[in-house]
Amino acid sequence: MSCRSPFPRVAHIAAGIAGVALSLLPAVVGAQPAQRAAEPFATPNNAATPLVMGTTRGERYSRLVIRGATIISGRGSPGTNRAMPPEGPVDIVIENGTIVDMVPMDPVNAAGYGRDFQRPTGDKVIDARGMYLMPGLVEMHAHLPRPNGDLGPGGLDYAYRLYLGHGVTTVRDAGSGAGIELLTAQRKLSGDNALVAPRLVLCLRWPQPLRQWDEGNTPEKARAMVRRFQALGANCIKISKSPGQYPDVLEAAVDEGKKLGMHTMVDLKVSETDARVASNAGVRSIEHWYGIPDAALTGSQNFPTDYNYWKELDRFRYAGLLWGEADKQPERLSEVIDLMIKNGTNWDPTMSVYEDNRDWWRATGLPVKATLVHPSLVSEAPDSGAHGSFKTEWKTSDEINWKRNFAIWMKWVKTFHERGGLLTAGSDDGGIGGVQMIRELELMQEAGIHPIDVIRVATTNATQALGMTKYCGIRVGCAADIAVVNGNPIDNFKVMYGRGYGFQGLVPHNEQWKHGGVVWTIKDGILFDAQALLREAEWYVQQERARLSGKTATTSQQ
Repeated sequence: MSCRSPFPRVAHIAAGIAGVALSLLPAVVGAQPAQRAAEPFATPNNAATPLVMGTTRGERYSRLVIRGATIISGRGSPGTNRAMPPEGPVDIVIENGTIVDMVPMDPVNAAGYGRDFQRPTGDKVIDARGMYLMPGLVEMHAHLPRPNGDLGPGGLDYAYRLYLGHGVTTVRDAGSGAGIELLTAQRKLSGDNALVAPRLVLCLRWPQPLRQWDEGNTPEKARAMVRRFQALGANCIKISKSPGQYPDVLEAAVDEGKKLGMHTMVDLKVSETDARVASNAGVRSIEHWYGIPDAALTGSQNFPTDYNYWKELDRFRYAGLLWGEADKQPERLSEVIDLMIKNGTNWDPTMSVYEDNRDWWRATGLPVKATLVHPSLVSEAPDSGAHGSFKTEWKTSDEINWKRNFAIWMKWVKTFHERGGLLTAGSDDGGIGGVQMIRELELMQEAGIHPIDVIRVATTNATQALGMTKYCGIRVGCAADIAVVNGNPIDNFKVMYGRGYGFQGLVPHNEQWKHGGVVWTIKDGILFDAQALLREAEWYVQQERARLSGKTATTSQQ
């Protein structure tokens, strides 16, 4: 039976009156003003000035209510990449780290609740009217910094704040200088809410010790090394340019990892193992794009005669021509994509980390460098001893080649997604991963993927790839991993940049901090003040500037 009114105009007017009436209702229907005022509303600690690092902590409440948000569930049809559109306003109820109720508060639903209906309340209430609520982002390719390294004594805590401050609740570390011993301890502290940090998934890089080509270089040694990785506390295996990329060694490592419940991620670079070999071996995820276009070539890439892989300027200069060569045979590329989808291989492109190759000036002039970026990253120069710091020269022709490279790469990323492939998002940035994670979402949209689908890619696609079944988006019964955003990310991902940087140059500089940003980040039901954490990151950057210049920092704090 149809529910359509026989008097459409009357129904339209009635719905409008109901909407106005709803907006005038107190927070709890029927409650007196004094009762409403007594509700414990959360107040964000946001201001124009930095905040001493260590001021902010995560708070757990018996019953946390998010009121009046528009939700982007991050969910969609099984077996497809079709995601669900926004719905709102909705009240969300969280208990013991789990979403236990969702109450639609649009005029039509609200009209059906009856006169005695009361909106949910709790021991903490977030007023999210005008805000968008989505699952917490999952950074699928991080390199967490070690304390007392390039990012200073608090570099790791600084990185955690950049992530949580941008709505990232889970970070998969792809092998870092921080070390597995420290990170396993921090993983537990994070899980116990004894540390301000996202959830950590730790992949140990092959081999250990690093750069030893006589370690983990046979199938037998590979199996032993995987067992050692598990004993050290690793969740997963990261294989990059190393003996692990020999096909027989890779197959043994992946097989042993599966037996122990450990997945394998690979950065194939230019190696004997291409995407066909890796996917057929059962790797969980292929990072970047190395190995995918290579697998479509009928012979070697057209390298110059003096090419040297270990000369990074050569490696990245000619990587910018690879997609163009492979795309000359699209049917072969299509077969590689289909094979990855058939085998359930996750593709994690990490486009943002390569973007400086197509636009070097953009990278050097990022506005966030003013307050959020560590000074060692602002002033860095080419360094032959540091991976990725190779630009002793970079020509107009190099940027043109990389622009073309990006266009073809993005075309195949979109094809993979449209055919049902498991696409995820990661930054591969060891310095400003939280910021670059938002940039990755923008690049996914540039590739032609709808922003609604991009959010699914960066949230529940990732938890699916990691086997984190209880982190299933915004739904009753799912774990409460949530980002509450001051603005509509589907309309404009720039609203997710912290401290108002998405509005740089569009509003007065001294008003910028009031605009956009993730307001609240919720991890397993634990509430973090996202902008307060970014204020702490700003404070740390100021302290580090003073330390490196030999001066005493003078900071106005609130």
